[in-house]
Amino acid sequence: MSLHHFLNSFRLLLPALLALALVAPACAQASKVEGLLERGPTHSVLWFVSPESGDLVGQVFANASPAGQTILAACLPGLHCVAEGASAVEPPEDLTRQLRFSPEPSGWWLITQARSARMEPSLPLHERTLRTRHGLLEVNENHMLLLEGRPVLGNPQPPGASTATAPAPAAAPSLMARLSTWWQGQWHRVMALLGLGSTSLPAASTAKTPAPTVSDTPWHIPGTAEVVQGNSTLHLVAHYELEGQDVALLQDTGGAYCPALFRFAMLSAQGIAVTPAFGTCNDIAHATLAQDAQGRPEPTLAMPGFLGPDEPKQARDQASNQIQRFALRQGQVVALDPSVR
Repeated sequence: MSLHHFLNSFRLLLPALLALALVAPACAQASKVEGLLERGPTHSVLWFVSPESGDLVGQVFANASPAGQTILAACLPGLHCVAEGASAVEPPEDLTRQLRFSPEPSGWWLITQARSARMEPSLPLHERTLRTRHGLLEVNENHMLLLEGRPVLGNPQPPGASTATAPAPAAAPSLMARLSTWWQGQWHRVMALLGLGSTSLPAASTAKTPAPTVSDTPWHIPGTAEVVQGNSTLHLVAHYELEGQDVALLQDTGGAYCPALFRFAMLSAQGIAVTPAFGTCNDIAHATLAQDAQGRPEPTLAMPGFLGPDEPKQARDQASNQIQRFALRQGQVVALDPSVR
């Protein structure tokens, strides 16, 4: 190709190249967009924090659009949502001026397309060791929780369980009781040798020791403790430094019938305390440090409901459409009011 021919071809292509250069900044094709879902009356947003800059980015979409219907059908507010096969463009200024979301992001994107969507866990950490202000927490190869190399004990009883003390162990039988038992055995043997049907003891010898009663004490005796240990695995998934104590969130991974349960570990200068396991069994969870009514920091965990694979699909879908929230208050896990999609 001659230079003259090349220049003529380039001159013909120049307008198209310029047009692409002008359009490209206004359009971003993304195979995947994700973020924490906040639902609004006409538009909703996936909030995303850039790992490079730490800036908050709002990825907005119209609820009634095909992309919006795809996302809202699969994701619950307050949980992490991932949209695949997604496209996003810079939104018009008149749209961003109409948005009434409380956070002020560094920038907006308008999601125009989403092929599919799903929820995923959103937990700050996924560690087996964690350095706190009150010692080193770690999980060993047997999924046991250790503090400074020593096993951590926790009370596995659910809140509200009976606090009755265990019955005292039965005293050893007295000499008279042992003689009475021996005499009963001898009397039965003699009567059998004589061929007599009656094996009743003489009146003077009918005194018996009371039969021991069957205890209704549960398997776990209140006040005792067992080692905090995971099922399949145990991970430290969140850490908060509060006034006077550190709080770590533990995730105990299970199987198909209960994928995950959680526990809070509270560390202070006095030692460590671990709550009983809690949760819906769903491993899709979002941990955050919220505030209670008095403005005090409050570790919280939100997750959908869960029913096992043997339950009817309609019941499983109904459970997964309900968000359960739990909070750590004064050392106790409390269940907050659930919300429905």
